Amino acid sequence: MKGITNILVSTALIMFIGGCTVGHEDFIRYLNMNIGESIEIQELTRSSNAGNLIRADYLIDGEGLTNITVLDNGVVRYHFSIQEILSNYSAKDEVGKCLIYYDVDPHTNIIIAWGFDKGGNPLSCRTFI
Repeated sequence: MKGITNILVSTALIMFIGGCTVGHEDFIRYLNMNIGESIEIQELTRSSNAGNLIRADYLIDGEGLTNITVLDNGVVRYHFSIQEILSNYSAKDEVGKCLIYYDVDPHTNIIIAWGFDKGGNPLSCRTFI
């Protein structure tokens, strides 16, 4: 089954494997690969691991799909909480929540764009391997 499940599982695997921060740019390259893919989820879901520690005492799992909005042009925006880097982490620029969104064509369910959502810290969006 292709779609948002695969996207979220792939994101989780990248973030959960190993223990070193690969980086913000790597995370951006990964999300760019999702453009043109199908997003098959149509309803809100909460990550079963939401709030659980991923890395020692500085990284916790996000909430998953938190909100769905429809923009004025009809595009459907899916809002995701991916992860949160806690304040006891040594790289203070990365502290905060990784919040992203996917803009999806309402007729085909194809991801046409993505971005960093309001209220988050884009630098906290990192891959970990």
